[in-house]
Amino acid sequence: MKKLIKQVFIFTFIITVLFTITLLRANNGYSDPFYKRFTSPKQESLIIGTSKAAQGLQPSAFKKYFSKNIYNYSFTIVHSPYGIVYYNSIKKKLKENTKNGLFILTVDPWSISSNTKNPNDSKNFTENDLCLAYTSSVNINPNLEYIFEKFSGKYYKLFSQTDKSMFLHDDGWLEVTAEMDSLSVTKRKNEKINTYKKENLPNFKLSEFRLKYLKKTIQFLKLHGDVYLLRMPIHPDFFKLEQKLMPQFNEVISEIVPLTNGYLDLTTTNSKYTYIDGIHLWKESGLLVSEVVANWVAKKEKSE
Repeated sequence: MKKLIKQVFIFTFIITVLFTITLLRANNGYSDPFYKRFTSPKQESLIIGTSKAAQGLQPSAFKKYFSKNIYNYSFTIVHSPYGIVYYNSIKKKLKENTKNGLFILTVDPWSISSNTKNPNDSKNFTENDLCLAYTSSVNINPNLEYIFEKFSGKYYKLFSQTDKSMFLHDDGWLEVTAEMDSLSVTKRKNEKINTYKKENLPNFKLSEFRLKYLKKTIQFLKLHGDVYLLRMPIHPDFFKLEQKLMPQFNEVISEIVPLTNGYLDLTTTNSKYTYIDGIHLWKESGLLVSEVVANWVAKKEKSE
């Protein structure tokens, strides 16, 4: 009997140690590009958007201008276009009693479009089956629900993923490291453009449903602070694609802009910056853009 108890104890101890190591591994910033966003506390100020914002806007740049901390709660075009899923997740991430928050909402044609046959068919939106939809708690550490759902028993992936090109910071910024010689950059850009031309441009259409939820997101956040709308810069070649998708973009959002504290369109400065793949800002350019945005917001705040 004592031998059996000892074996059970040893087995339990080993499982506990392995489980603890797994949780620590999940939270190291390298193993998963989203996990830490679901383990951090509720926030009072947020950066909202897709991967353009996730990689391009660095919360540390805002510290020069504001005493409050701002958290990057942006994901990807697949996970976090505007809609009911992202809206509900933002509500969970925001500290309920926030009154003087700062919210930067990035927007572009893709984030208010859908590739469903009917662009307003919210029941069939891709994000409905992804992590923002199934993660009921986004402020708990460790977040077992996310780990169980994301890895579905294949926890070895937490240890087998040795890619160091992406690192998720504690403030939500996803830092991406890549070869930035001209040949590598051009190759990535051309591959990305071809993918968007073949797969995205023919299938994405403006979604009035997503536009409605952008408006609803703004109205909700306005109850808790100041809201600024931002269109991120993008490589000129990709800007042409966005223009094909939605040539009247500024007209489309014209009814929404007055609901915010201001709108900054940085596509007028597209050629000033360096991009990893034509879409996402290289981190050095991301810092510059973050400082431009922070400075603009600070001036707007002072003038009000």
